[in-house]
Amino acid sequence: MCFAKLLNLFNKKQPQTIPVPTPLSIPYPEEPPDHTRTIDNVDIQYVLNEWLYKYRVPENHWQFWRTKISIIVDPTISFPAFCFLQGEVRQMRVQPAWLNAGVIAHEQAHSSWSLLSDIEMFKFSQEFTRRKEIDPLVKFLFAKNGYGLTSDIEGHAEIYRYLNEKMPESLKKFYPRLI
Repeated sequence: MCFAKLLNLFNKKQPQTIPVPTPLSIPYPEEPPDHTRTIDNVDIQYVLNEWLYKYRVPENHWQFWRTKISIIVDPTISFPAFCFLQGEVRQMRVQPAWLNAGVIAHEQAHSSWSLLSDIEMFKFSQEFTRRKEIDPLVKFLFAKNGYGLTSDIEGHAEIYRYLNEKMPESLKKFYPRLI
């Protein structure tokens, strides 16, 4: 009987330890503005290269980003940055203090969005809506910074800017020339 009790103890399943997930964090946190930067002391090409490397933009697309989007440092604009189409060329205007890799990433995501077809934009919106509800990192991002919830276009830019390659796999196809 003693042997049977001992055998019973060994056959009992030991409690399983559940791995505790590491705390969620934003892979590309926001850089604060650098108010020492002026139109005279910023190097657009340096910051553009910093973005290309830091965000791991595929090298075969570097020429596109260097030549098809004109970046202009403009201390007169009332917000950090914006992109627009002027004729055949996309323009990006950035305040000197906000010229950094993260702001470039956000604005270049807008340029990437402009490369999507209407159908691709619609499909992104559908998948983005799903991911906002079920993906822990996406939910965490928008709990900390809700700007990406203002529109699907801003959501698209914020996902790239803050998550980049850590974004859900199902969204990566909606970032032409970036991922």
